[in-house]
Amino acid sequence: MNQKIRKKLRAISYNFIKLATNFSYFIPAKNKKIPILVYHRVCPLKYKKEVPYANVLPEQFDFQMNYLKNNFKIITVSEYLKKIQNNLILGNEACITFDDGYKDNYIYAFPILRKYFLRATFFLTTKYIGENTPFPWIIIDKGGKEDIYANRERWLPLSWNEVKEMMKYGMEFGTHTHTHRDSLSNMDKKEIEWEIKECTRIFKEKTGVYPELFSYPHGTFKDYNKTHIKLLKLYNYKGALTTNAGRNSVEQNPYELKRIIIYEEDSLWEFKKKVNGAYDIAGVLQKIWLKIAGAK
Repeated sequence: MNQKIRKKLRAISYNFIKLATNFSYFIPAKNKKIPILVYHRVCPLKYKKEVPYANVLPEQFDFQMNYLKNNFKIITVSEYLKKIQNNLILGNEACITFDDGYKDNYIYAFPILRKYFLRATFFLTTKYIGENTPFPWIIIDKGGKEDIYANRERWLPLSWNEVKEMMKYGMEFGTHTHTHRDSLSNMDKKEIEWEIKECTRIFKEKTGVYPELFSYPHGTFKDYNKTHIKLLKLYNYKGALTTNAGRNSVEQNPYELKRIIIYEEDSLWEFKKKVNGAYDIAGVLQKIWLKIAGAK
């Protein structure tokens, strides 16, 4: 499928999902389901090309955390897994997660989480934590170059000292491979095992804590399989998170936890739909889209 057709299909599918979720918002859920939200950057960036997938402005994040504080019981992912195991899910819980390990998580998101006494789970790409250069996948346009010159610190990955400080305040951390260089499905078994083994080793070495949670790079159903889950179990991981859209029921496989990505473009109405279950239908549509478009 050529790029133009794929782009048109993506736009059509995105608009269809938004329309469908407007209706599904009003359909009551039959089972208790828990939303796990996923953020990447929380930063006052003005140029869309700087982060092509997921940045949220600090004022948006503040408003969203205030909404969650007043409407849900926020728990960490490990707390969620324990509740599932002990059949203690009430149906009013929600989890907040972050992928990659951007320093702006510490600069902007962490103070807001502390403001509302909320805990979140962060997944680190261990090769770059503590480095003095931005993640290699960051796209920096003209405006971004101006901002990185003026505000270099917020373009960097977290440091290990920042990770340990956040841990002291109750934040939870897991791993997101060592290099994040590709989907696990595009690597051979030796490469995958090295990615998991290395990020586990470094995380334990730097924090003194053995990681029990993992987030798949890219994270759709096309980016992992049963072999990868077996490897995670071998390295004593208790759960893994995807970007398969939707909320999680008590029957959900703990190594295939669904998540809902939050974008800067999300209005408060869109955010409410996402956390209250309207985007459960998006998981079905997402799977259809990936099969048709052949995209990750």
